[in-house]
Amino acid sequence: MVQEQNEGIADHNINKRLQWADGFILVYSICDRASFAVVEQQVQRIRRAKGIKCPVAPPIIIVGNKRDLRHRRTVSSEEGRLLALAADCGFFEISAAENYHGVLLAFHGLLDLIRETRALKKGAAGIKGIVRSVTAVFGRKRNDAKDTQD
Repeated sequence: MVQEQNEGIADHNINKRLQWADGFILVYSICDRASFAVVEQQVQRIRRAKGIKCPVAPPIIIVGNKRDLRHRRTVSSEEGRLLALAADCGFFEISAAENYHGVLLAFHGLLDLIRETRALKKGAAGIKGIVRSVTAVFGRKRNDAKDTQD
């Protein structure tokens, strides 16, 4: 029971910290299965935390790093792609040690997804705003017409 309370407190604190983020990049080492498991857990935690207050899920990019160490691989590319597909995330497998190009692609990919997400949020808010305006105008006229008849 104490462990459940501590986990609840930890989740609450993490949820508060996650609320400001527009997107996430989660990195694991292709040579470390435990880091891959942590990324799986973090994807679920982010989805739970953000899903409560956001109608549109924040974008997440999953990055498998250390591609230059293929000979020490413990997590296959397919596993990374499947996780990303199942969680509706972007996926990159890179080697930050070899060059910065892969890192750059991952960050630009996240920025593109954040822009798309913001556009979706604005579109949804725009429609709601139009509906409120139309309702307010026509609702007011109906009430004004009733007042005139009385």
